[in-house]
Formats: sequence, structure tokens, C-alpha cells
Amino acid sequence: MIQDYLCNGEPLTLIRSRSEKARILVGPSLVNDLKCLELEYPTIMIRDTAIYPPLLKTSRFSNSLKHLTKAYLGYEIQTGVQDPYDDCVATMRLYKRMKSQVHEREDYPYAFDPQNRNNFGECRQHELEKMAPSEMLKNSRADYYCWCLDSYEN
Repeated sequence: MIQDYLCNGEPLTLIRSRSEKARILVGPSLVNDLKCLELEYPTIMIRDTAIYPPLLKTSRFSNSLKHLTKAYLGYEIQTGVQDPYDDCVATMRLYKRMKSQVHEREDYPYAFDPQNRNNFGECRQHELEKMAPSEMLKNSRADYYCWCLDSYEN
């Protein structure tokens, strides 16, 4: 349906969702795509495989969909002609794999929430140096939205 609109040159206002509720948007390097389409999307609803922190751990040099698919899913894509369908399938498989990870649910899971901010200034640095790694981990919080929390959404 969207491709028919785009091919016929319909305005973007006709292809945007008519419901008021945004849906989760999953893809690789979505910032560029949204910019080209001149679309704004709620940041909290974007699942971009190119910038998701846990996926960035595999390589400091490449966070391409091709690299991520090989590293996390164990097969190769884009070996010759780039097929958008294969890219879409690989992206959804990556998202589902990251979403399926199980973590202990916290009431305040973000580091940027006021109650989770680390209050260790330079004057308390020596306390941090004395902590065991397990104790430091217990006191730390992620500074990104974990995709596993999507499983808890209604």
C-alpha cells in the first residue's frame, strides 16, 4: 500500500498513520531514512540497529547491518546485490533477538532518571575504587532504553 502511494506521488500526509498512537519503528540507520522522507518520529519508538549500544559492542569499526547479521545471527547478507527484503528480515531478527533477552525489571531502569544518578563526585572517588566489580554493577544503570522492555509494553 505504501509503495503504491510513493510510486503514484501521493503526499506523505496520506500515507502516515491515521491513528494517534505511534508504533515501534525498526530498521538499520533510520535517522538517514527519516531525514530523506522528511518525517519526524518519536525517538522513544525507534529501534535502530545501527545505534543500539549492546549491538555496538561487536565492532568499533562497523555497525553495518551486514556485520551485525554475521556477528549475531550467523549468516551473511548483501553478498552481491543488496536485497531490501533480506535486509528487512535480518533487521527484524536482530530486533527480536535483542528484545528476547531477559533482564530483571526495575522500577526506574534509566541512568538519567534522577533517582538513579550516580552521586560519586571527585571527593567520593576513593569509595568507587574500593568497590568490588559486582558491587559497582549492582549500583549502575543503563543509559539507554533496553529493547527487552518492549516485551512488557501493552
